[in-house]
Amino acid sequence: MSAATDRWAAQPGPHKVLTVVRELLQERRTGNGVTVRVDLTAAERTQLARYLGLTWDTSGQPVTLGRLRAALTRAGDDLLDLLTRTGGPIEDVRGRREQAVAHTAATIDAAYTDLGTAGLPDHAVQLARTRRWLGTDPGTATRRSDDLQRLWHVLPGTGRPLAEIANTLYADPHRLDRDTDLGRIAARLLAATTATADNAVSAADTALIATRWRHVWAAHGISCDEVSATVLVLNLPLTGKAPAAPIAGAAAAHGEPVWLTSRSLRGDWRPAPELTVVRVCENPAVAEAAAEQLGTTCLPLVCIYGRPSSAAWTLLRGLAAAGVHLRVTADRDAAGRGFLAEMLALPGATEWLPEADGLYEEARLQALITDLTPARHAGFGEPASPHHQ
Repeated sequence: MSAATDRWAAQPGPHKVLTVVRELLQERRTGNGVTVRVDLTAAERTQLARYLGLTWDTSGQPVTLGRLRAALTRAGDDLLDLLTRTGGPIEDVRGRREQAVAHTAATIDAAYTDLGTAGLPDHAVQLARTRRWLGTDPGTATRRSDDLQRLWHVLPGTGRPLAEIANTLYADPHRLDRDTDLGRIAARLLAATTATADNAVSAADTALIATRWRHVWAAHGISCDEVSATVLVLNLPLTGKAPAAPIAGAAAAHGEPVWLTSRSLRGDWRPAPELTVVRVCENPAVAEAAAEQLGTTCLPLVCIYGRPSSAAWTLLRGLAAAGVHLRVTADRDAAGRGFLAEMLALPGATEWLPEADGLYEEARLQALITDLTPARHAGFGEPASPHHQ
């Protein structure tokens, strides 16, 4: 121990070096060959040279732990003792970090293990682990695992509504909605549990599609709300016993847009025989403007209103399966392009007015309205007013 060394260590140059040395030792980088990387002024380097020597000062070489240890030993001191005197004991920062990482990994692993212990099939738990559905934060993983186990223990739901199950389990009727983290994870996991190990990935990947979402929960005895899933239609002639048919017909008689629900589309319905082409848009503004400007003469139009709901998919798939040609458009942002790609995968679907300029449908509104005008298509195989035939 040397008071002179302590005074030397307090100077700007040595202080800079010793601060970095402390960080290196805290990270268990202790070898004599480890370089102490620090920017020094000429004056600060001269201060260090008092202990490291003139040869080092003129060499332009960096400081190493070995050189610093040797210099302090010649001065009758010790590097670790000096650091302890001037700044307190060296903490094992790396060790604490490794312990924290190990604790995180063990906690998350236990969260997945608990799912298996609760009775979920091994292949579903393994898929959840591979996809990291419980998250990377240990507290979040534990909470999600606990919530999923609580859900698993009340299945099958004997026909109870999803909102009722969520409210009973979590005191929040919306906790298992499709736009919540828990709802999305639960649906994927439950889809995987009812699939074979070979089909689990595909089942999980499609679980959030509107129509599949309802099937996933129904397979576990839970019913989803069928009246909040809607699709907007204008002058769409349908036939059959399903409530959607007379509802759409009555609205078409007045040229009025009307919302159909999944519930109203349940059962027997089909497009009227004269219905051969239906245009599909994303934004209600298009349907509203078409009703205002064209009324009962407007050609049949369906509006999905954002990402297609289960009601929208039920309607579009039913129309496509019956041979109706769908001409679809959407906003041309990232989300809209996603909707469009999904709808274009339907049989016979083509893009509606791809050449029209405008990122959003509102910018193409007049072109869309013009194309919905019956006179424009006279002689091209589209009826003038299909809901009146």
